[in-house]
Amino acid sequence: MGGKAFSNDLPSGSFPRLPSRLYQDLKDRLTPLLRTIYTLVEVPPETPGKKDHGDIDFVVAQPIRENGDDMATKVGQVLGAVKSVEMDGNRTSNYALELNQEDCMLLASNGLQSPLPIQKIYLQVDVRVCLDAEEWELLKVMHGYGDLGIIIASIARCHNLILGTKGLKVSSPPPDPAIYLSKSPHAILEYMGLSMDRWKEGFTTVEETFIFASTSRFFDPRRIRRSQLHSFTKSLEERAMYHAFTRWAQSQSPAPYCLEAEREAVEEALVYFGKKDEWDAAARARDKRLWLKNNFSGKLVAEWTGLGWRGVKAVMDKVRASAGGEDKLYGRPLQDVKNLVLESKDALDLGQYGVVE
Repeated sequence: MGGKAFSNDLPSGSFPRLPSRLYQDLKDRLTPLLRTIYTLVEVPPETPGKKDHGDIDFVVAQPIRENGDDMATKVGQVLGAVKSVEMDGNRTSNYALELNQEDCMLLASNGLQSPLPIQKIYLQVDVRVCLDAEEWELLKVMHGYGDLGIIIASIARCHNLILGTKGLKVSSPPPDPAIYLSKSPHAILEYMGLSMDRWKEGFTTVEETFIFASTSRFFDPRRIRRSQLHSFTKSLEERAMYHAFTRWAQSQSPAPYCLEAEREAVEEALVYFGKKDEWDAAARARDKRLWLKNNFSGKLVAEWTGLGWRGVKAVMDKVRASAGGEDKLYGRPLQDVKNLVLESKDALDLGQYGVVE
């Protein structure tokens, strides 16, 4: 069943699953309506061979009228929604549409809704608004062909590369944020050794998607584990296609030149996407913060001088000025730093801070 966003507002069972013919017809009817509001409108490709469907999930971008107010409300009006859960900005809004009599008849003829137990039948339409065309393309790839996006992400994660709906990134040591490498699906797939042209051609069976994923130069079935699913949004039970892939993968061979070391893949990715300098600068900044904590902290200066916090601050400011900044202190022997702290203390008039010598 679909309609989870409206489970508290509309009757249970009023959102039946749709046969492929009706699903396609509704999609074809709704797409032109959304294109009166957004330039880019598409539904990511469905799981190959899927016989029935729940909600219709659109991804949209580039509003025709920039800075338009209440875009989510306007979408509901254009679609003719009877209820909605609207989200501002680049998020997903949900809309409940009442199916007409002809649609209900088609449902009944497919045996999915016969006889009609309730008077009104609805369809849930989800509309995800993307920041730009690049994010729109990426979301189509990540949400397209069932769990294929998650399968590709799991292959990347085997090498400490994190792929999601915001792009490809590598984790930095805490507390630094991750470094994003790219949000271009073309660049990401090319780096992983996957063909965007092949993806666009489409897949007629689920096994074709598995074969496509296995052409990645990072494909290594020895590393693919169920535990990698922990950060994905759906529960384990709902990831049947992914689980089928993990079973299928065990009978396959790793890519011919699959990188063995996880660190090696990260280093290669940083260079490939031009992020090595940013990574190295962040590493130097982390090292400096750690050095300062261990060699020139307020706690250490207080221990060395016996001063309270105001006196400690005055001494540390004096040390920084004398040395030409913390950058000039960085890396000096601890004893040199201590001597400079004590010299700075002696050079200051600390009576103003209420220090008793």
